[in-house]
Amino acid sequence: MSIVIANLDFVKERNISAVYRVIVESGSISRIQIARQCRLAAGSVTRITRQLIQAGLIQEQEQQFSERGRRATSLAPSLGKVQILAARAGRTELHIGLCDLSGNLLARSSIPLKPVNQVEFTELLISSLREFIDTHQQHIRCLVGIGVCTPGLVDSSKGIITFMPHISISNLPLAEKVTEAMGLPCYINNFISSMALAEHHFGVTQGVKNSLYVSVHNGVGAGMILDGKLYEGSNLAVGEMGHIQIDPLGQRCYCGNFGCLETMVSNSVIESRCHKLLQSGVPSLLSEQANISDICKMAKAGDKLAHDLLKEAASNLGRAIAMSVNLLRPDRVVLAGEICEAFSIIHPVLTHCLKSQTVCVNDELDTKIVCSEIYQSPWYGGFTLVRRALLEQGLLLKLL
Repeated sequence: MSIVIANLDFVKERNISAVYRVIVESGSISRIQIARQCRLAAGSVTRITRQLIQAGLIQEQEQQFSERGRRATSLAPSLGKVQILAARAGRTELHIGLCDLSGNLLARSSIPLKPVNQVEFTELLISSLREFIDTHQQHIRCLVGIGVCTPGLVDSSKGIITFMPHISISNLPLAEKVTEAMGLPCYINNFISSMALAEHHFGVTQGVKNSLYVSVHNGVGAGMILDGKLYEGSNLAVGEMGHIQIDPLGQRCYCGNFGCLETMVSNSVIESRCHKLLQSGVPSLLSEQANISDICKMAKAGDKLAHDLLKEAASNLGRAIAMSVNLLRPDRVVLAGEICEAFSIIHPVLTHCLKSQTVCVNDELDTKIVCSEIYQSPWYGGFTLVRRALLEQGLLLKLL
């Protein structure tokens, strides 16, 4: 009997989540269309939607004509009834945003972040979240969860951070601590994986079943969407593209290997190489304080040194992307980071690498390389974690 009850509970949860997800993703849909898409009986859809209406999560809209000429009532999500608090903890800044269910930003803030250990980091994060809520109380109606993204290695299923590149961390149960302090469910993940998921929900890979998200910033990392789901692997070291060996005789990486991609392609590496070449007398309009944005800007303006630096970086990056494409065969590769400011310069190099270093069935490339459109919106990663929990992972049942 207990097994039967467990199965019934699972089916109920799955059906409610499926109906709500269809309504949220469609924006407006009739009960008949819901029944078809979810493959449920009309009576089941009626019962579930009545429960969602009573909870204030969906609402009936003005009538529309159905396929048979009869008037059918549309159902739409009540966007104002669900709000999500999202945070991205970078190396130097903490970004916090308040969003509705569609990802519309209602309020945001950014503060300096320079903790040295996990105790300071946790305290600063929680105090900042509390201060944000106090400051933006006029916008807050119904928070359902908090999403937090960090660099490093994160066990999202357990809510534990095991490594951060700039803070001393030892199995920090961050999700549990934030939940206890804030009284709201907290979901955490690596920033790059979270942004890969956000691109799939809202960005340039929306509707694409298989995609690779490649971020070039302080290092190089990747997030993978396979068959419409975020791939998180069986351990934490997923998407470490920056540690693909490009040059066996190259510089030693902090991971212990030699010639990793990160030692050849990252903002700091490109900037450092630029400064050394300037000091050696290579002519350029760039100054010795030039950052990656300056290099991209001058490359587009025709500066040869800046142009050559980016083409060299793109060539090394393209080799690693080509290896990944041969292995995963994604439909789309999304590039993110400041280097995208010179996308017109690096894109031909990356495309050439894919054409020359991957197995192509046709003359045309099966995999397209595009630039992220939401990279500059740091709250999208954490927001998408909570949204996924609401639509797919049982958070909806807690609200009901």
